[in-house]
Amino acid sequence: MVKRKKKAYWKNLRKTILTSKARFFSIFAIVFLGAAFFAGLRNTPGTMTQSMDHYLDKHHYADLTYMASLGFSKDDISEIQNISGIEDIQYGYQFDALIHHNDSLAGVTVYASEQYDQDMLNQPYLVDGRYPQKDNECVIDEEMLAEDYQIGDEISIHNDQGEKTFKIVGVVNDVRYIAITDRGTNTLGDGTNAGYIEILNENNDFLAMPEDLYELRDEDILYNQISVCVKGAKEYNVFSEAYDDYIEDVNTKIKSTLSLKMSRLYEDLTSDAKTKLDEAQKEYDEGYQTYSDSKDLFDEKILEAKIQLTNAKITLATKEAEYLKAQSTASSQIQDMLETIESTSEELKGNLESLQKELENYQNENTENISPEVQKSIASLEKMGDILKNASSSLDGLTQLNEASIAIEKAKLEIQQQENQLTLEELKTNNELEKAQDKLDQAKSQLDEARDQVDQIPKGRLYTLTRHENSGLVNFDSNKDSISSIADIFPLMFFLVSALVSLTTMTRMVEEQRSQSGTLRALGYSKWDVMKQYIIYVIFATFFACILGIVSGTQFFPRIIYYLYNLMLFQVDAPISIYASTWVLLETVFISVFVILAVTLFVCMSELNLMPAVLMRPKAPKVGKRILLERIHWLWRRLSFNQKVTMRNIFRYKKRFFMSVIGIAGCTALIITGFGVKSSVSQVVDKQYQDVFTYDYLVRLEDSVSTKTAQNYQKDLLNRSEVANVEYVLNKSINILKDKEDLYGSLIVYQSMDNMKNFVQFRNYQTYKDLVLDDEGVILTAKAAELLGVEDNDTIDIELNETKYSVKVSGITENYFMNYIYMSQTLYESLTLQDLEVNNAFLILQDDRASSQKTLEAYMQDKGYGNLTNVSSIGEEFDKQVQSVNLVVVILIVCAGALNFIVLYNLTNINIQERKSEIATIKVLGFRRKEVYDYIFRENVLLSVIGSLLGMIFGYFLHKFIILTVELDMTMFVRQLNISSYIYAIIMTLGFTYFINFTMRHVLNKVDMVESLKSIE
Repeated sequence: MVKRKKKAYWKNLRKTILTSKARFFSIFAIVFLGAAFFAGLRNTPGTMTQSMDHYLDKHHYADLTYMASLGFSKDDISEIQNISGIEDIQYGYQFDALIHHNDSLAGVTVYASEQYDQDMLNQPYLVDGRYPQKDNECVIDEEMLAEDYQIGDEISIHNDQGEKTFKIVGVVNDVRYIAITDRGTNTLGDGTNAGYIEILNENNDFLAMPEDLYELRDEDILYNQISVCVKGAKEYNVFSEAYDDYIEDVNTKIKSTLSLKMSRLYEDLTSDAKTKLDEAQKEYDEGYQTYSDSKDLFDEKILEAKIQLTNAKITLATKEAEYLKAQSTASSQIQDMLETIESTSEELKGNLESLQKELENYQNENTENISPEVQKSIASLEKMGDILKNASSSLDGLTQLNEASIAIEKAKLEIQQQENQLTLEELKTNNELEKAQDKLDQAKSQLDEARDQVDQIPKGRLYTLTRHENSGLVNFDSNKDSISSIADIFPLMFFLVSALVSLTTMTRMVEEQRSQSGTLRALGYSKWDVMKQYIIYVIFATFFACILGIVSGTQFFPRIIYYLYNLMLFQVDAPISIYASTWVLLETVFISVFVILAVTLFVCMSELNLMPAVLMRPKAPKVGKRILLERIHWLWRRLSFNQKVTMRNIFRYKKRFFMSVIGIAGCTALIITGFGVKSSVSQVVDKQYQDVFTYDYLVRLEDSVSTKTAQNYQKDLLNRSEVANVEYVLNKSINILKDKEDLYGSLIVYQSMDNMKNFVQFRNYQTYKDLVLDDEGVILTAKAAELLGVEDNDTIDIELNETKYSVKVSGITENYFMNYIYMSQTLYESLTLQDLEVNNAFLILQDDRASSQKTLEAYMQDKGYGNLTNVSSIGEEFDKQVQSVNLVVVILIVCAGALNFIVLYNLTNINIQERKSEIATIKVLGFRRKEVYDYIFRENVLLSVIGSLLGMIFGYFLHKFIILTVELDMTMFVRQLNISSYIYAIIMTLGFTYFINFTMRHVLNKVDMVESLKSIE
């Protein structure tokens, strides 16, 4: 009896599955799709890194690479080999050169190795030809084949050290270059790099190391590159933090050893020179001190002598003033006396004549009887005698004055003689001092020159290259992170929608089969037996679908995405290695199976708690209620009967309403996000190279030139008919710093503010208003400002030529690729205290004819005005990078569309299955087929419209989140959702709805009208 009972039980279970094939396969399909999408995308980043890691291991990618400006000697290499943890070490050369071929000039990176075999580090794998065997043979980068290089060609390379011709014997791909479009930069020429070539160490060291370095280090053999393989590093994924931590220990030991060696080397190179320099400096200081003391003593003596002469001159001037005063007084007195004598002499003469006559008359008379006239004459004679006596005294004083004048003149001559002698002594001494000063200056110049030579002895710089310095690996890691960002959100949203619909389906199934559950309970089956059939149903419908989805998704999505990335961006000669995360497997199974199973059991328990008699009776229809729309009388009155029924049915079953709307909204949001991301990525190139950069060509100069020279270039070019406008600028790589944040970018220094606006659109990235250029600050691009947390009028630091400068941010401009800082010439020269030299130019053509472009290009190369690079070609290279993400997004859109279709099909099928009695009833009431279709499918259309409208809101926020997540440091995608994304999503949702409505008509036609006659009793 029990055996028969179990047989009936299993038969009933098989019948349940067979009679609900549509429901079973819809659950199976939606779980399969959700699991495949979730597991596939979640495992894609791991597959990408694991495959690349196997590729790097296969070709012995060096874990650590070191380069030294002073080179590595054999002793240096031997000392490094003794460090624990090193499995292998190889040495060679790496240098930049310019390559000549078919009258063209291009920059290349040259690698030289001791030998080429299967065990060498950074092994290049042959695409064609063979490895070099002679010192004048080379292999070239496969990407250089596009430049008409062929095996057997001869190429000439040169740099500052020398020149040599090589024969191409093979074509290779190097494990250090995995990115197709990225070949790095070059320190020579215009800074661009066409690719790489690889040669042997033998007889090629002179191209890598200058001869002076060998003499400086007194070594016959030097290398400038060492590659190290760390023991046990292959056990780790090269993109993992565990790998970085593992090799850091060895890296620290090697860097410490090499740094110590370079410090000792610098001390050895400079110690003898510094000793001699110190001795010479000491002699100079002693000589200078002797010269200084002698000069001070001489200056002191000269000063004392000059003071004495000055005092003598002052005394002489005083005496001379007294002499002049006395001379003036004496001259005045003598003049008065002479006048008195002259007048008196005339009077005396007359008196003498009178006296002579009287004397003749009174010759014999007594003098006592002399007449008064005679007495008067005698008195006049006495007076005259006094006057003459006084005159004689005055003449004696005049004689004394003459003698004083002679003494003064003599003193003047003595002072002049002493002064001349002092001047002569001063001249002789100054001449000797000047000769001593010249000798001291010459010695000082020699000392400075010697000190400069000592300072020019290089200290030596050590460069450490890990996988973080390899641009190809960094680019690959960034793309992997982009996929990870999408895989963290998009598949989860995808999976939640599918799980929600599956839960709804199973809940409806349990509720529909409540009468069957009641019958089984009445026949003596336990609650566990009843629940077990749903558990088995869920397991069959979800577990196997989940496992199949995990296997399919893990195989399909990583393969197709990895293939697309290799096709567009990377060149990897290694098979894909599928990575399957245990944690992702458990997550997928948990969401796919256990969540749905748990909800199913919960619903079963709530149903089985009822009496079997109650369960055997169909669940009474939900009581109808007035809906909100009925309260809007003017609108409700205008609806037809069928429309009113549709509205009541939609809002009466709120659970079904919300499940349907949320499911459709989720699918619509996914589709909007897919189209939105595709649109955002696709617009970047056009936005950057048409809207932001409005010039046609980028001109690269081989050497920097002054602004005056550039202006002559500019005038000459503007006179040509092909050129509409040109602006020469400085384009320099810099580091942008703000609050310990470090960001790589490019500095553009322009000469003319007005002219610069013709080449770059300076527009605020939020308001799209034009920015004003000034000399007070710089213009920063939007992504850089966002990463640094900078706003208008903030201050940032820029590191230019190893010097930091603080600048104010005057504006933040719209930009989509690379980080730029725009600065005026005036601000640049005031900051750096250097004259601006330019190395690039922006050029706009009059027309885009190929003939004009070729003519101008030939002219500029001939004149040395720079090499032309079409901006559209730069855009094409960048477009290849963004299109890789675009192709992944296409896959997401297809999957989202498939999910949308399955969800709509499942919801429609559930709606029909649970309303069979209602459908049969309206058929009995005389509804025609079209009216029956409208009765049911109108609800689907309305639910799709409501779900689509709600999905537009969800899609907006989901798109914004994913775009911000997948953006790289140097790229800003277009963040605005294109209106077409909404249109495509709504068209797809409604299109699937109408298609499903059309295909489900046959199900309505099969509904038997007898169902309406069945009594719930």
